[in-house]
Amino acid sequence: MNFRVGDAQDSAVLIEERLVTELGRDSVFRSSTGITPGTAFEPRLIEAASTCEVMLVVIGPRWLTITKGGVPSIKAPADWVRMEIEFALHNNAKVIPILVGDISMPSKDELPDTISELAGRQYIRLHHRSSRYSLDQIADSVRALVTANNGVLPPPPAQVTMLTSLGTTSRSADIKLCGANVNGRHYSESIVYRCTDFATAVRGRVGFDLGRRFRSFKTTAGVLDDAVEGGQTGIFQVIGDGIMLAEHTASQGKPCVIDLNVSTVLRLELVAYRPGTTEHPMLAGVMAISGRSNKLPELAWANPTLYA
Repeated sequence: MNFRVGDAQDSAVLIEERLVTELGRDSVFRSSTGITPGTAFEPRLIEAASTCEVMLVVIGPRWLTITKGGVPSIKAPADWVRMEIEFALHNNAKVIPILVGDISMPSKDELPDTISELAGRQYIRLHHRSSRYSLDQIADSVRALVTANNGVLPPPPAQVTMLTSLGTTSRSADIKLCGANVNGRHYSESIVYRCTDFATAVRGRVGFDLGRRFRSFKTTAGVLDDAVEGGQTGIFQVIGDGIMLAEHTASQGKPCVIDLNVSTVLRLELVAYRPGTTEHPMLAGVMAISGRSNKLPELAWANPTLYA
């Protein structure tokens, strides 16, 4: 991690935390956390910059304009930001600029000659409006570039866990963990949200503790094949730590596949509902007696799976 003090160091911390989750503490170096008290920092910085496989250069709005003794820091004789980039480029590390916010990539003319090639490197943008997506993109890009000692990309972990095996932390009354038939296929481990006479809750919710132990979540979401009202539409939402991660719509015969990165998620909540479901039980009774539909949901999260 290469960054300038006084410019986007908070972004560098966010990126570090995400990469530590992805790669482990020992695989990520940032000077503020990677140098223990009492250690000579210059040799450690040189070693880290000279031996890294990937260097992320975090560039914020003041990266070029901060001065030292009246001279732009980037051009000062002992500027460690520039020097680290020089070491990494000299040793053929994969150097990725990370542009914070709406700033533009520095041009070749704005950079010292020793690091001018940085201007031609493909960058990744980290923006507060899409920070989760940006951090996922950074983590995926770094992992794809990091190689094992023999130069072969290590395969992603293949451990598989059924979400239903974790046990629920919360569950709506109409939610059941059982088999389900969706689009002509039977899924033995499913989360089914089905109401019969009336909806105890208009939205079916079920929660699980992931504890940041899994990389991705995948499921097929759809309307049950044996739904009484087959023409219905279901809305499926995935929420991680209170933040909406995805929302999809499915109908009978047209399920959707949901595939998400959940490596930073502590608590996962799945929400499913059918638009227009009658909310009040008494009104539901009146509707049923009069032969009108209460639009009761008959939906399933089929084989919800976690990958380590």
